[in-house]
Amino acid sequence: MTDEELREAAHRLLSGNLRQGVSPFDGQPYSFCVPSSITYPYQWFWDSCFHAVVWTYFDLAQAKEELRTLLRAQARDGRIPHRVCWDKRAIYPYRFYLHSRALLHPVRSQLVQPPVLATALEIVHERSGDGAFLAETLPAVERFYRWLARRRDPDGDGLVSIIHPYESGLDHKPSYDVVLGTAKLASGRPFGAAHGRPWATGTVLAVRTLDLWNRMLNYNLPLIFRLDRFNVEDVAYNCIYAQGLASLSRLWKKQGDPAKARLYDDRAKRVERAVLERCRGPDGFYYDLYSRSEKIAPVKTVSGLFPLILDDIPAAEAERLVKEYVLDERQFWLPYPLPTCAVGEPAFDPSFRSPLESGLWRGPTWVCINWFIVRGLQKHGFGDIAATIARRTRELVEKGGFREFYNPYTGRPHGARAFGWSTLVVDMLEPAKGRGRGRKSKRE
Repeated sequence: MTDEELREAAHRLLSGNLRQGVSPFDGQPYSFCVPSSITYPYQWFWDSCFHAVVWTYFDLAQAKEELRTLLRAQARDGRIPHRVCWDKRAIYPYRFYLHSRALLHPVRSQLVQPPVLATALEIVHERSGDGAFLAETLPAVERFYRWLARRRDPDGDGLVSIIHPYESGLDHKPSYDVVLGTAKLASGRPFGAAHGRPWATGTVLAVRTLDLWNRMLNYNLPLIFRLDRFNVEDVAYNCIYAQGLASLSRLWKKQGDPAKARLYDDRAKRVERAVLERCRGPDGFYYDLYSRSEKIAPVKTVSGLFPLILDDIPAAEAERLVKEYVLDERQFWLPYPLPTCAVGEPAFDPSFRSPLESGLWRGPTWVCINWFIVRGLQKHGFGDIAATIARRTRELVEKGGFREFYNPYTGRPHGARAFGWSTLVVDMLEPAKGRGRGRKSKRE
């Protein structure tokens, strides 16, 4: 495949996944890409943000409409659901009812997803130069981040909490086994697991029990945090949150509002400090925190590499993350990096058999994760390593097509076909224009 052929394939995929119409629920128009026509025939929050980024290469009007459609689902208090059903269905998946307060049509969930929205808006604005679009959408985007700060930071430490594994986007990540009580026991046998794998019947039941628990509490956030069943300050989520706040700062500066620019710059720096100080383990890796007492979930997942996307990570810490973890074949440097779980972890499972047996985020490589880490590596001067990851990501797509995820050893594709966010490889292959806001390392 030439670069142009790869772009054309990505364009065909997005065009095939495009859904347009008028919602029968509220008369709102919609125009967005489903992640995958058969497997995921609805709108998902961070998927749409990724789709908007890739649309900038083909159709700037649709890139903007992707974000507008997402914002039309915003609640009055500022929350934007992690999933939206724009058309009326006779039957919805049962978990949709568990994630909603509705009884008949669970069209908008009560969960959220990683806040990449402001970053996506900044990219779309930079590439379109459309000041009117920015003025139209920025206040609504700001309301979402204000909602996160107000409703998802119960201890006021700057780190926001998720109340369900699905909110991280990395649904089956093994660090959540610790929180759910399904982690591999000291004996080496996982609780309730089949075939010797931690992600199996016990964990599935624990997640569904959490669904019922949240639904029973009617998604009352103060009560959910008070009862402290699943309260996780996820590393990746908060790094993405910090970057979104930094994007808000730059966007308000462009809008001529220096007071708001300073406000969100201060908030971004506060979140960054909290991640770097509170989530860092003695080994230099970064771990999720859970419960009010902020216990460490001691499992090395790809989330622990996300501080590389932060603007102000100290040079020595970035260097250590890269040398000791990214480039270590016993950790994350496999033939097709980056696996979503470190090789040495008991939960590491690079193959895929079924969501019940092996999960989705316990070893396979995902294009969207590589997109974040590549941008972080470029930002801090590790351009050669970023280029290698981008090149190997391209090889995955060339060999297996735009699929949901891939085996990090063989490159074998798995999961949904014609998967929208895997088109991010198009953006990963572009020069790092406008990404050099961090320091330059000695290697450059």
